[in-house]
Order: sequence, then C-alpha cells, then structure tokens
Amino acid sequence: MSTRTLPASEIEKIRRENELLTSALNIIEEGIHIVDSSGKTFFYSKSLEKIENTRAENVLGKHITETYQLDEDSSILLRVLKTGKPVKNHHTTYFTREGKKIDIITNTFPISANGTIIGAVSVNSDITNKKQLIDTLIQLQKQLYSSHARNGTQYTFDDIIGESAAIRETIEHARRVAVSMSPVLIYGETGTGKELFAQSIHNCSLRAKGPFVAVNCAAIPATLLESILFGTEKGAFTGAEDKPGLFEEADKGTLFLDEISSMDVSLQTKLLRVLESKTVRRLGGKSDIRVNPRIFSAINTDPLEAIKKGKLRQDLYYRLAVVTLTIPPLRQRMEDLPLLVRHFISQANKIMYKRVKDVTPEVMALFQQHNWPGNVRELRHAVEHAMNLAEDDAEYIEPRHIPAHLLQKYREPGYSYERGYESMRGKQNLKQLLQVIEREIIVEALNSSGHNISRAARALGISRQNLQQRIKRLQIK
Repeated sequence: MSTRTLPASEIEKIRRENELLTSALNIIEEGIHIVDSSGKTFFYSKSLEKIENTRAENVLGKHITETYQLDEDSSILLRVLKTGKPVKNHHTTYFTREGKKIDIITNTFPISANGTIIGAVSVNSDITNKKQLIDTLIQLQKQLYSSHARNGTQYTFDDIIGESAAIRETIEHARRVAVSMSPVLIYGETGTGKELFAQSIHNCSLRAKGPFVAVNCAAIPATLLESILFGTEKGAFTGAEDKPGLFEEADKGTLFLDEISSMDVSLQTKLLRVLESKTVRRLGGKSDIRVNPRIFSAINTDPLEAIKKGKLRQDLYYRLAVVTLTIPPLRQRMEDLPLLVRHFISQANKIMYKRVKDVTPEVMALFQQHNWPGNVRELRHAVEHAMNLAEDDAEYIEPRHIPAHLLQKYREPGYSYERGYESMRGKQNLKQLLQVIEREIIVEALNSSGHNISRAARALGISRQNLQQRIKRLQIK
C-alpha cells in the first residue's frame, strides 16, 4: 500500500468535525494513540496521558521517535505503518523521553482509506503495576526457595485437617500418587485446598528437595503469562532481558499450574508442545532448552465440561490428567467441620492473643446447616470474622460474633440448636448427626460442671473413664 501525508489544514478540519468521537475516545479506560502516515501523533487520549504521565501537547504533532526512546524497528506504531498489518495482544516495555518505564499490552491497527494507509492506531492497556507485582511475587518465591525454607512450600499431609472417610481416602490416593512421576490434575471446587494437596504431594515425592513453583493462570494476562512460563531473551521485545521462565525455575522440581482452564487456548497449544518435547524456547530465543519439571495442574470446574465449552484443549487435558485427584467439597465431609473450626480457632488464638476454647452449640448447629459454597476457605473466613469480634476475655464464639449473613439466614425468632439439629437431618447420615449431638451434650455437661470430669460423668450417667474416652474420640479440648 502507498502512503501520503495529510495537510495540516485537513487534519484540523477532521479533528473539529469529530469532536464527538474525540470525547468518546477520551473516556475509554485504555490509552488511545493515533499517528498519521508519517509517524506524527494525531490523537493522544486522556487515559494515555495518565499512563505515561505527560500532557497531550507534549506529544501532538511530533514524530514517535521525538517523544519516545524508540526507533523505526522498535516502535509498533511505525511497524504497522510500514507493513500495513495489525499487531494484536503485544506485550511491550518502553521508556518515555522523561525516563518513565511503561509496561503495556497493545493492539495496533493500520488506518486506511481507499486502499491507502493514512495512519495507525494503538489501544494500550497499562499493566505496569501488575507486571511489577508479578515480578515481585516471583522474586519472593525464588528467595523462599533459595533460603531452603521448605523448598517454597508451606504444607505437608500433616497439615490437612479431617478424619472423615472422604478426606482420608483422598489423602491416601494423594500419597500413592506422590511416589510416581506422572502429571497430576487436581479437581476441586474453589476453597477446597487444591494447592495444599499439590504441596503435600510434592513434599512426599522423590522431588521434595527440588523447588515447588506455582502460578495462577487466571491472574496473569496471556501475553505476560507466556513470557513468565517460557522466559525471554534480550531483543524479544523492547526492554526484554535474558530471563528464565518458570519451566526452567521448576526443573527437577514441580510446576503447579493453577486454574489451567483460564489459560488462553493459543497458549495451551504452546504448553502442550513443551510438555511433549520436554524442551522450552524462550521468547526471542533461537535454541531449545531441556526442562524436566513434574507438572501439577488444578481446575475448579468439571474438566470435561471445560473441554465442551472450549476452555480446555482435549489433547492438553489427556496430557495433564494422567492421574486425576478429586478433592471433596466441605458439604460432603461435614463431620470434619468441628475439627476444622477448632483448628482455625487455635490458629487465630496465637495471632490475636486470645483464649477462645470453642463455639457454642448454637453456633455449631448454624455452621452445620450452612452449605459452604466457598468450602474450607469460607469456613476459615467465618471463624476469623468471629474471632475478630469476640471480646478479649471470651471463651466461646457466640452467634453474635459470626458473620451477619449466616446469622440472618439460619436464625429465626425462637431458634434453638435443638431445632437446628432437626433441620440438619437429611443433610448428614445418622452416624455424623449422632456424633455432633453427642459432642454438644458432653460440652454442655462439662461447661455446667465447671469442667470437672467426675461431676460431668455423674451428670451424664457414665463412668469417668468412659467420659474421658469420649472426650478423646470427639477431640474435645
């Protein structure tokens, strides 16, 4: 295509006639930059002023190379002008003439009229702060590993709380998985503890001394995620440095890809190639690097449903799901709820310097009725909320301490925890229900007797030894 430069008078006429369009472009959150066919700035939006911390008058009418530390090769706008081809979802780092470093995701398109390129427009999303945060998190993770502080992990199987058949069976399966080298796909709802299991498997494996490197695929834009996973070499894009990716960082260890179905499908294709070849090529690199991390991945929706909706490549699924581990939701292991509640109370006591012993029977009944869509994470937050509201000398979490939405949903005028047990029927099997009732009766007897086991045993009509056995079995503190 040929190019021509519009006269200044014609440019001014167009600008006046398109005040409405200009106003619209100025309220868009993304920064808009338009240049004419010679590379001089024709439009510079208010959002771009904020991103680059400059004024439009410092840029308008000037050539790109006058206002940025860019040249004909490194400027995406000038490249699009020259080639006439759009550049989409491009991550670029550059410096303004004032020396401010900018990280953006840009989509740049040629503007043509009657077969002639008359300019180019770029739509820029600022990710400077996000990029800095991601780099900081990755650096902190590296420091954690380099200090040998449990190889970048926090958890082992000993940290998984629960005695239910569902969770014990899951732990047993996970222990068996740990001794192999097969990729593992962990399926579980939000808040069930997928990374807790991933770290535990790693720490029980032959690679326990190697690094555990985790990345949340939903939290990072696709263009950034590619460079983070595979690394970069100088010249890959403006500002790029020689930097290893997470595949290299996790070599001889474990790479955990959380929320894998949130990864862009085109990037899933590149990931599949790396998994099959066991080599990675950095962005801008010309040679392949051998890598051998064990791959764990996690998904919070049915993987077959994700495949059907086009969110997960089927061939990638079969590569990742050599072994599948399903984490049960809290509603399927409600007998573990009292153990979890007391564990979270114990943790909060240490942090808040309190001496809370337990929750009241009424609170336990309320908790047992709730469906916990946020699973263990939601329960932990509910207990933490209550611990914050509990008085410094409180010994028990009471209904007035728990989150308002739970109290309003389950507590009606005249509510009693006996009525709460009635509503629990059908949600638990008989054994689970009897354990909850038995525990609350014993706790009530102990409270009434001033925690004197002999008196509590007489009140319950059982021997002291029998009561002690029940206290131990029900883990009453």
